Amino acid sequence: MMKGSYFANVQLLLLMVLALTPNSRSAQTAASRVDQVAGMKILESASIFYRDIDILCADFTQHLLVPLLGEDRIGAGRLCQSRPNRFAMRFSDPDGDLVLLDGAFVWLYYPSLDPKQVFKMPMVENGGHYDFHREFLDQPAKKYQVTYEDKDEVAGETTDRLRLIPLKPTSYDAAVVWIDSKRPLLRQVRIEEENGSIRTITIQRIDFDPISLPEDWFTFTPPKGVHVISG
Repeated sequence: MMKGSYFANVQLLLLMVLALTPNSRSAQTAASRVDQVAGMKILESASIFYRDIDILCADFTQHLLVPLLGEDRIGAGRLCQSRPNRFAMRFSDPDGDLVLLDGAFVWLYYPSLDPKQVFKMPMVENGGHYDFHREFLDQPAKKYQVTYEDKDEVAGETTDRLRLIPLKPTSYDAAVVWIDSKRPLLRQVRIEEENGSIRTITIQRIDFDPISLPEDWFTFTPPKGVHVISG
């Protein structure tokens, strides 16, 4: 009798698990949809806020991890964006490194790695990858599946962490953005490249009315003797 009761209880437990499994899956699916709706709502709020911003500047720090080359580098500097299509990150550490979009081309110059080499690419195909404001905040619903992940503290500010999966093929697999919980400001971006590289940019001291921006901030002339590699 004891043995029969044991097997009967096991069978009853299995039936209960089988009965509950579909409901559990449904609950997980529903929760995932809620996270996606919440994430998109936050991202679109930031999109609306930045839509009316003509120019901004901010201090940044960048952490670049390149497993294929065994590189783990930290940089810092100042970035500025001017609508509709000009963007520049000028590094003070390492001094002279830059990423610049002048409206027609993307310029990449890293004298800290190779002072004799500059990369030049058409902006049409490559601009969004480097201008992360435009890439992630311009019509995000058409570009990404967005999922709300959690709240994080970034540079002393409470933020909402969102994971973005591109709906169309891009040069990166996924991105994570951190939006300020009090005001829809972009505080941090992490770009996960196809080759395993991860670039994380943290943004601080955002200025929406920069009065001392040099006229040549969004222009770049390769130094004499530098080889320009066109992409």
